[in-house]
Amino acid sequence: MPRTRLINRVGRIWPKSGWLSTPLAKRLVLGVIVIGLAAVPLAVRVLPLGFEEGESAPRTFRAQRSIQYVDQAATDALKQAAEEAVAPVYVFDEAAQSAARSDIVEFFSSVLSSRASYLADPVGQAAFLRERYGSTMDLAAIDAVVALPDTSVELVARNVEGLVTSILSARIREGDLADASDQLARSAELIPLSIAERYAVIEVGNEFLAPTVTVDEAATDRAQSEAAERVSPVVIVVQEGENIVEKGDVVTARDIELVRTLGGLEQGTDMTSVIAGIVLMSLLILAAGAYWAAYDERMWGRIRNLMLVSSLLLGMMYVTRLMSLLAPEVSPYLMPVPLVAIFATLLVGPRPAVVITILSTVAGLLLGFSGGVQVVATLLACLAAIAALSGLNQRSHLFYAGGFMVVLLGAVSFGASLASGNAMDEAALSGLQGLIGGVVTAVLMVGLLPFFEFVFGVTTDITLLELGNPSHPLLKRLMTEAPGTYSHSVMVANLAETAADAIGANPLLARVGAYFHDVGKVIRPAFFVENQAGGENPHDSTSPSLSARIIVAHVREGVELAEAHGLPSEVVDIVRQHHGTSVVGYFYDKASRKGGPLLEADFRYDGRKPTTREAGLVMIGDMAEAGVRSLDEATPTRIESLIRGMVRGKIDDHQLDSTSLTLADIETTIMVYTRMLASVYHPRIEYPAPAEERGNDAGQYRQPQGA
Repeated sequence: MPRTRLINRVGRIWPKSGWLSTPLAKRLVLGVIVIGLAAVPLAVRVLPLGFEEGESAPRTFRAQRSIQYVDQAATDALKQAAEEAVAPVYVFDEAAQSAARSDIVEFFSSVLSSRASYLADPVGQAAFLRERYGSTMDLAAIDAVVALPDTSVELVARNVEGLVTSILSARIREGDLADASDQLARSAELIPLSIAERYAVIEVGNEFLAPTVTVDEAATDRAQSEAAERVSPVVIVVQEGENIVEKGDVVTARDIELVRTLGGLEQGTDMTSVIAGIVLMSLLILAAGAYWAAYDERMWGRIRNLMLVSSLLLGMMYVTRLMSLLAPEVSPYLMPVPLVAIFATLLVGPRPAVVITILSTVAGLLLGFSGGVQVVATLLACLAAIAALSGLNQRSHLFYAGGFMVVLLGAVSFGASLASGNAMDEAALSGLQGLIGGVVTAVLMVGLLPFFEFVFGVTTDITLLELGNPSHPLLKRLMTEAPGTYSHSVMVANLAETAADAIGANPLLARVGAYFHDVGKVIRPAFFVENQAGGENPHDSTSPSLSARIIVAHVREGVELAEAHGLPSEVVDIVRQHHGTSVVGYFYDKASRKGGPLLEADFRYDGRKPTTREAGLVMIGDMAEAGVRSLDEATPTRIESLIRGMVRGKIDDHQLDSTSLTLADIETTIMVYTRMLASVYHPRIEYPAPAEERGNDAGQYRQPQGA
């Protein structure tokens, strides 16, 4: 039974033509489905414990962990009081004095102009000045100046300018103008002036008195902010096990906030927060997809991988929501926090696992299940799990990884509890809870991994290592029924694995695919030269066309055997693709030499062209190893020339077009294969026959000579 049977059911009901059948459409539809399903737990905003402000509590709620709660309302009140206590910051206006002097000079210039224009006409002078200054000066001041004789105008102007500029040299605020006016009057009393002149000096001078300092709004705001920042927050410490609210008590706003902080209460029906959470999660999902499309071709190229990580994310969100409904008081340290990161690492790789870890952490925050130090602890645990599991290459190592998870979660929980301000005994309890959570994580990791492998048809490195065991039934059959093919397959596996490691492909997949690539030859092993051991060649008595069909059939028969033994789809693809649609050259040439009608299509393999780098490496390694064995003198130069010619032929025949192998990859592969094959098939030293006298002494033991 093929491993991808279950997930392939989805593919069978998907449209086979039209826009929806394109790869981009499939991914867009998947993204819409994931966003829609992710919105459900985010939109379910209920009050699982039934607490409502002003109502009686339906049950007692006890703090499942110690927290330090900031009473925001009290803190805000203290900050506001501190801001109001800050006096305004004033700044001296350096230009106020000179501006007043200039205005005074301008005013008296207008007075003189009016007198020149309206000689002996006080009414005209007053009308002229009122028209120009009536909107800015008191009319009594204008009338006082008009009433002065010509001889007094200059005296009054000089005294007004002197007194006003002297007074304005000091710092005068808006509330100090009355004192400045009194100072002007007192100063005018000391000057020998007539009553009319003194009156004019006082009235006109008051019009030009103005504040010399202004409020610096920016500096004042800064001072108020600094005063507010110096206010320490009002912190309420809640110890683990302390009753927040008891059954029957009237629930207060403070109780609601404490319960919400402890994760026992949702945000209610605040549609704004619901919509904001859904939009944020949607943007993060789209960003993850864009990242994979741009930087992770292996992840983006397989819809199966995208469905897998989507299932992990949605599963985490729904389980978290159910936990908040059914068991809101469960400590977060008991939860198998790194499980999503673990499965993502084992099933699709560490890079996608980091992305899905970030999405899961944000989703947990939006669901209100963790916060603060718990977020840091979650990320630390997940990243450590990704790093520890990235190099896992044996299923037995899962148990060691499980032990590591237990210790890791225990240590992280203990540290997070201490960082939250809990006492040592409370931190120790949290560490114990973390150890229990680690055990749960390890059990679920070992138990659920085969389920994910089966449902999604994923081939992990652990599975590949198990398949590479020589005790596998197919490999044992190949070893006993077609030993030459088995030896050839082992050599191709060594070649493909080394080249895959050199170009950044999957070495394990290349090795296992090479092990099984020729498994179809067990059906008729004698028809393949490596299994004939110098005996009779059946092809000598067979027509070229029939021989070609027999040779070609080993690919189809190999695929049937691989699927019958439940090999992963990636390995089956290598079996199917390792010859592509190449021509069986030997028998095609043999048939062409006999003459008569000939179709090249009758001598081509009916498989598929390689679609992965690993399949391409197996194709090249298969023909390189077989070709080098046919050389009379396998020098490095001849081996390299032979491999280059074969690769060039495959490229010209478009067999490697879909493998994503770059020219640099192909060049690296050629050099790796040349080096390895030259070391295996190097010229041997011919040892001389034993000398006759040595032959006579054969079997005798050397005795020590006497003294």
